Amino acid sequence: MNEILLARKAELKQIAELIIDKQDVVYFDYPLHLNVGDLLIYAGTEQFFKDYDIRIRLRRSLQAFDIDEAKKYITPNTTILCHGGGNFGDLYPSIQKMREDIVQYFPQNRIILLPQTAHFSNEAAMLRSAKLFSAHPDLHLFARDIKTFDLMKAHFSSNVALSADMAHELYGTLAQKDRTKSNGKTLYFLRKDIEASDVEKNILAQLPANSNVKDWEDILSTEDDVVLALSWRMSKMANKFGLSWLKDLCHQFWYAYTQRIVKRVAQVFLANDKVTTTRLHGHIFSCLLEIPNRVCDNSYGKNSSYAKLWTKELDFVELDK
Repeated sequence: MNEILLARKAELKQIAELIIDKQDVVYFDYPLHLNVGDLLIYAGTEQFFKDYDIRIRLRRSLQAFDIDEAKKYITPNTTILCHGGGNFGDLYPSIQKMREDIVQYFPQNRIILLPQTAHFSNEAAMLRSAKLFSAHPDLHLFARDIKTFDLMKAHFSSNVALSADMAHELYGTLAQKDRTKSNGKTLYFLRKDIEASDVEKNILAQLPANSNVKDWEDILSTEDDVVLALSWRMSKMANKFGLSWLKDLCHQFWYAYTQRIVKRVAQVFLANDKVTTTRLHGHIFSCLLEIPNRVCDNSYGKNSSYAKLWTKELDFVELDK
């Protein structure tokens, strides 16, 4: 086992230590979508709950979240956890709005935002959101990089700490690359979404036509899309009619299904000797599988900021200059 990766996993204990009562916890915004990076965070978060004997009394996705239902489960002793990732800011306003509502409606509760990267493209939007967060007396934010830490500390809360991504809790539970066996294959795992930049174009311009280039969408299947659509509609319907039991059932089904996706993606990565990626979780997943990987940036520096802080000391990680 790699000592650096074991240390990243062990450091997540600081989050568990903030939970007031491990038998009285709720978890909001689990990812009901097919961004596999978020699904890896989700899998790591659920593994974290198992490893630290944390009982989650209520799990709700954005699609199934209802503030009136939440009030029925939340007592002054309840610790509220919000899913981590890279969506803190104004790129994903519906998710940010959900967190703002939670902060406003539950001022008496300890709220923990699991490790995030923050990015605001508009300063006015940042200041509006910061005003709501900074008013909460028991809000604890975890930042995945220094830039996010500084932003959160300056504007959002006095209780901010650095932490690696929740996906690191998966280390030791996944298959690992046998680096003594080589097939010469490289996976170019490049993002195609709103965080893509000229970096991807420059990499693609230098590659031979038959190179192995993928993003999450190239690994996902039509079946995944159908299952997501059904789960989404079921969750929205359950929310509309206040069917808590159906929301719980949707979560159980979706979590089991996403575990299958994680295993499938692992097999795609493990079929290669090296990964070059502009996806943060392309990098993190490669590290968890111990696959040599080259990290290139996204549009606002998220990847290099993360790698410089948490993974650059790994002997199989190369940080793009």
